[in-house]
Amino acid sequence: MSKTKHSSRRRFLKIGSSMVLATTASAASAAVRFKRKSPVSFDLVEVGLILGSGGHSNGIWGKLINPTEGVVRRTGMVFTKVWSLNPEVAENFKKNFGAEIVKSFDGMIGKVDGMFVDDFYAVAYNHKLAQPYLDAGVPTFVNRPFADSLQKTRDMVERSKKSGAPLMTASSYEHLKEVYTVRTTVKPDEITGYDAWNYVSDYYSHGLHGVWWAYACVGGGIQAVSLKSENWRKSAGSVTYVVYKDRGKGIGPFVGKIHEGEIDYIGHNPCAIRIQPGDMTYIHHAAGQWTHDEFLWLPMLHRIQWMFETGGMEEKHEGIVEKCAMFIGAFHSLLEKKSRLVNLEDLPEDWAIGSPYGYNKEIDDDIDRYARFFGKEKGSIKKE
Repeated sequence: MSKTKHSSRRRFLKIGSSMVLATTASAASAAVRFKRKSPVSFDLVEVGLILGSGGHSNGIWGKLINPTEGVVRRTGMVFTKVWSLNPEVAENFKKNFGAEIVKSFDGMIGKVDGMFVDDFYAVAYNHKLAQPYLDAGVPTFVNRPFADSLQKTRDMVERSKKSGAPLMTASSYEHLKEVYTVRTTVKPDEITGYDAWNYVSDYYSHGLHGVWWAYACVGGGIQAVSLKSENWRKSAGSVTYVVYKDRGKGIGPFVGKIHEGEIDYIGHNPCAIRIQPGDMTYIHHAAGQWTHDEFLWLPMLHRIQWMFETGGMEEKHEGIVEKCAMFIGAFHSLLEKKSRLVNLEDLPEDWAIGSPYGYNKEIDDDIDRYARFFGKEKGSIKKE
């Protein structure tokens, strides 16, 4: 165990002020399968999909990427193939969006330009679902929260590095216009603190939105995290505390707080952030389905498409590791440390949150399918 901790500490010491803002990483070395024939061609990026009942592609992304009658096409991608461990999920997707069902989860290699791994309930098994595609150099998007341990996070990252497969994971909040407003308005090395808000239902699936929203706005160089919550499954009122390292201007370390709930007196707002010094507040307002599609979902989908087409990476591998550690560390604080601060350098590589058991029987059954298929993964959250 001491060897694992030492490895973790050494790696995290490399993540400092140079990771303050997520930047576009250089193009990966893997060959890009998709080639646009001409500026007037009708080519679409062909995408494979690993899907479960906890996937956004069942509805939100499915209708935007494979628009049905009466829905305008707003991306240059199309889901052409789908696999699900639950045959009913695959059949429903085929019925609704026309994709071909494949017989095995690794059966889309060489047949698609990029991959989506999309099932919230499979988070403890994402590294196994993504493995054959990363090893084959296929550009791959893994839906949040990516992995439930640092070990699994690094497994996918190292496979991406080795093969050159572009890799991405994200919350849609990371690609909101307000993030770019913050980045161009606030000098990251002069920040002395912040309060962020995130309108959520539970911490595991949607609390992460607030964590990665703050990370996208403020950047990295995180020293420690803690999560104070009475119930992570109903996390309104919970607070994540984030301690940042000194960014080199003599200001010293600073603390950010991420509140689960809406900012007061503003109307319905999925997320907001108030940054010190100056107390400037940046708010993303919700105003119906059209605005959700245009300003919440599509910006991230367009960045995924950019990755599939160019072989570039939206975020450096080190950024993926740090923002995952930020979330995993918060859970480690709550579940193992009675909400005390956890230094990311000391976060055990092999400690796992576990699968999100406990919502309802149907979800527990979906998780158990993966456990039977791959072998049960250990984790702090247990099936009751």
